[in-house]
Amino acid sequence: MSQTQNKLRILIVDDSVCMRNVLRTLMKSADYDVVGDLADGTKLLPVIDKVSPHIICLDYNLPGTDGLSLLKEVHSTYPNIAVIMITGSENPELEVLAVEAGSSGFIRKPFSQEQILTVLKKVEHAQRLLLFAEKKQNSFEEKPCRATAVIADDSLTLRKLLKTILSHMGIEVVGEAYDGKQAAELVALHKPDIVCLDFEMPVMNGLDALKIIRSQNAAIKVVMVTAMASRELFIRATKEGANGYIIKPFHPDKITENISQVLAS
Repeated sequence: MSQTQNKLRILIVDDSVCMRNVLRTLMKSADYDVVGDLADGTKLLPVIDKVSPHIICLDYNLPGTDGLSLLKEVHSTYPNIAVIMITGSENPELEVLAVEAGSSGFIRKPFSQEQILTVLKKVEHAQRLLLFAEKKQNSFEEKPCRATAVIADDSLTLRKLLKTILSHMGIEVVGEAYDGKQAAELVALHKPDIVCLDFEMPVMNGLDALKIIRSQNAAIKVVMVTAMASRELFIRATKEGANGYIIKPFHPDKITENISQVLAS
């Protein structure tokens, strides 16, 4: 397999020539394969068919249409493509609308190089593991159900990966949430054995959701998921009743180990 074939393919959609050039240069320097860039979304789906990207970086403000409508269309037609929405809009509700529509990442302009690469690395890691699972049919083979779970993360791609890993463990995911408020509601509805809560989510963060979940049910196991290995966060979460932690980017073996320990405790 060639070096190019090992790279994840990225398609850029932004009406600013300057922004497209910045993103292309940045992503190439980080060793991604930029397979195209578009100034509007009118030809997005035919281009997707042609270049088969793994990730799309999609601007919200586009001529003729908006990124949110395109996100919904891409998610409906190509559910395995991860879409990262990039916007200069200050609308506070836009992030919620994007995660509801199936985004795997959300970045506001102006962004730093570190910020966009951090989001890309998380999505890339999850996409690679999901691609591996698709090629190796037995790698994430589902086992008989031994527990139920609710998972909460504002990234669709990371939810997919977590669900795949849990299914391999014999844990049935009975609810998926993209914010903390929705997670608390799903836990109250389904009463799962375990909950996986991301720290950073729109509407309500994972820590506030943990407080609500704990006030309603002391027996449910709660595992916090975070990219920030902060001692302060761990102390706060433990004080509120967290039973365990998963650090992003997560590996299937590590998640299996952590979840098994929490369920057995």
